[in-house]
Amino acid sequence: MFWTLMASLLASMVGLGVYIYYLRQGQFEDCEDVKYQLFRDQPDQDEPAKKL
Repeated sequence: MFWTLMASLLASMVGLGVYIYYLRQGQFEDCEDVKYQLFRDQPDQDEPAKKL
């Protein structure tokens, strides 16, 4: 029982450490921007633009 508790506490501390590391790296700064990246991509230069 004791070792199971210690292992779960260790796993939660590792997870918290990974979260804090990526938070400081700026991974979570602008999560809303991802869904608009598709619209900003430039079309291929070889292929002519399609008209609707």
